[in-house]
Amino acid sequence: MYTEKELQLLDLIRTNPYASQVELAEKLHLSRPSIANLISGLTKSGAIKGRAYVLAETNSILVFGGMNIDRKMIVKDQLVFHTSNPVTSYQTAGGVARNIAENLGRLGHEVKLLSAAGKDLEFEFLREKTAQWADMHYCLQSENERTGTYTAILDQQGEMQLALADMEIYKSITPEWILQNENLFPNASLIVIDLNIEKDSITTLLHLAKRYKVPVAIVPVSGPKMKNLPEDLSGVEWLICNHGEAELVTSLQINDQKSLKKAHQVLQERGIRKTVITNGENGISYSENDKVEKMSAMKPKQVVDVTGAGDSFVAATLHCWLKTGTIEPALKAGLLNATKTLESNYTVRPELTEEGLIKEMEELK
Repeated sequence: MYTEKELQLLDLIRTNPYASQVELAEKLHLSRPSIANLISGLTKSGAIKGRAYVLAETNSILVFGGMNIDRKMIVKDQLVFHTSNPVTSYQTAGGVARNIAENLGRLGHEVKLLSAAGKDLEFEFLREKTAQWADMHYCLQSENERTGTYTAILDQQGEMQLALADMEIYKSITPEWILQNENLFPNASLIVIDLNIEKDSITTLLHLAKRYKVPVAIVPVSGPKMKNLPEDLSGVEWLICNHGEAELVTSLQINDQKSLKKAHQVLQERGIRKTVITNGENGISYSENDKVEKMSAMKPKQVVDVTGAGDSFVAATLHCWLKTGTIEPALKAGLLNATKTLESNYTVRPELTEEGLIKEMEELK
């Protein structure tokens, strides 16, 4: 991974590939020889190719959507509304897109996170926690909006009782801004979209993905955000949603095998190739080529915190699918990563690596 100065240098070079070493030194408050050493190291690592500092092209995963501050409040006793409740609180980096991006980065992928934030301390906190796992140079920063925040109130079992989300910043992710980043699409291996983004912007993303033949995975954020799902989803490789989100988008009450099969069918009729419906401890159902299958959930040793488990499921599933091209092993990897995350205090478990996940999968056999 790159140092902070190397990341800053790469950022300046992206902005002006013809900048001199003297100019770069002045902007980074370093000596010219120090800049020369940094450039030499980046050239040897393959991040820079020749003059004018042509950045190496990689098959990056592009992740579009939310990154925000997660504030978690764990009530010490039974939650009582309309009064003050004693809590234990802590703050972490969160957001569906950001969480997925960090998981994928820890699993060894080159990831570019394309999100929006304010120019504030909250963004600096997010950058500190995320930049080593995902390239954040393409994030939009607004002068007028604050970085998104998500405040969750959890009971002592780690289950969410109430959540408050301030996500207005994501309205600044417009079709025009997405088109400004079109140059990233030809070299992308996968595009992941969370539904914090408005429908017209998601439509633009799907159009670009079709143009450059890049597979797309769509991840809903919550029931209310299902309104951002475009009607035409032709070309979308994955839709991974939970039971309630599936009922909302299909207008079906899913309560038996027949209605479950119908829900997958309705989603695939809109153009999606692989549909996954998660249902907590009841496991998941999935469909590819009209056949609906079920897979049992893995029982965690202890549920410490549910936050981030769904994002961990998505990331490990997509990681394994990119490696193997098959759906069943991918979903098993997703369930395992989600279970391990449920057992953790962290939204993204810090011990996650590709080698570690492979070992954990082997231990299940």
